[in-house]
Amino acid sequence: MVGKQIATGFTLLVLLVAGTALLSVGYPQEDEDIHGGLEIAGPYGVQKVPEITSAIAFPKYSGQAMVYRTIDTTVSKDDALKMAEKFGMTGSLEEDTLSYYIKGNPYMFDIEREGGYMTYTWDDRHSGVDPRDHPENLPIDEECRKIAEAFLTSHGLMPEGAVFSSVSHGEGFFLNSTNDTSVQTYKDTRVLFTGTLSGYPVTGSGIYVTVGGGGDILKVGKRWRDAEPYKEFPILSPEEAIEELKQTGVVTTVGSPKKAVVEEIKLCYYASPPRDEQPYLKPTYSIRGTVEGENGTGTFFQYVPAVPELGKGLY
Repeated sequence: MVGKQIATGFTLLVLLVAGTALLSVGYPQEDEDIHGGLEIAGPYGVQKVPEITSAIAFPKYSGQAMVYRTIDTTVSKDDALKMAEKFGMTGSLEEDTLSYYIKGNPYMFDIEREGGYMTYTWDDRHSGVDPRDHPENLPIDEECRKIAEAFLTSHGLMPEGAVFSSVSHGEGFFLNSTNDTSVQTYKDTRVLFTGTLSGYPVTGSGIYVTVGGGGDILKVGKRWRDAEPYKEFPILSPEEAIEELKQTGVVTTVGSPKKAVVEEIKLCYYASPPRDEQPYLKPTYSIRGTVEGENGTGTFFQYVPAVPELGKGLY
């Protein structure tokens, strides 16, 4: 679809202008990004580690937790129109095999038929080249958070159970090829809100707002898994989850890992993108730490499903 943007990681655009390279805005591909700007595992494979130890005291959890049954989301034309109206967009609704969309001025609205992944984008501004988005024009992080929250609340877009999660930045630089100096020419702030169930965070359900110069809204993106309570199940303890981690391996960029140290373990729910088949949202341990390899050290993360009765897969 023309103009459609799917933020699934690190995007780098290089434009050559009169001998000067312009590096456009890009977000680092971190595991804390949530499916399309909202948690992605990145392009790194799972690797076994011979030795895994812990540097922390394990948290205490109840021996049981609620499993949620997912609710399929199929967006109708009427649903798309109602969502677009929340943004004040009343233009002609177009459609293709994947999405409904409205090309407005200056914003474009897009929502997928299956799963309901939604974006509202000021395309020209979000490209990372508009002078209005020079760093000196960007409000401080706390002000951007207030702007984002006020926008979502006033437009009826803040999902039930959503909580503030994090702030990140997109940046652009002019790189002078003659002397290898760079000048920052673009900066925006992305404010992320993620879901919660039973008081635990939901990795994979989130809505974010990108704020630019002068506090303008450059983009809103939403990917959300709707779910309903199913029933409680016994869950693994953190200690048992670490034992499972030794069997599954960890996600890391470190080559030939030899030793890993757990620095954080917490219970959450893991949600795949809504168009994927995922019958249940299961309690899952998010485990993070450092890893040592043959040629250096780095970080790792992994998700260990906590309900043995429902199998070892995340889905």
